[in-house]
Amino acid sequence: MKKSVCLARRFALAVVLGGLFAGAAQAGAYYSGKFTLPYEVRWGGAVLPAGEYSLAMDSIRGPLNVIDASGRIRALVSGFADYPTNGQPTSLLVTRDGAQRTVRSFNCPAWGHKFIYKPFTRAERDLLANGERVETVAVRMASR
Repeated sequence: MKKSVCLARRFALAVVLGGLFAGAAQAGAYYSGKFTLPYEVRWGGAVLPAGEYSLAMDSIRGPLNVIDASGRIRALVSGFADYPTNGQPTSLLVTRDGAQRTVRSFNCPAWGHKFIYKPFTRAERDLLANGERVETVAVRMASR
């Protein structure tokens, strides 16, 4: 009897919490933006094909949701917050190693942050100083 009461309480709690999280998701993200990838990139553990994407973040400290054109979350990435690179546009910094491209950071002066997803090693910084391939992808921001 005690076991069934305990299970019933857990189920009720799960239903209530599920409703709260669903309501928060429908309310929309506080921080958002859109961008177009002209090529496939690696970002965190995800591989994103070329196409239209949206960014959504509920809190400046929370993970960044990368959402494809169909509304499916393709990546959930967390980066180290740093000061933005002022004088540079809101954009993703992408490096190329052969045919593979990787998102290294997201510069967003409008939010007052730059998010670093894959820091450069010392050897990579030396290559960048010598003109190694770095590309940027513009991000169009919207914020409430």
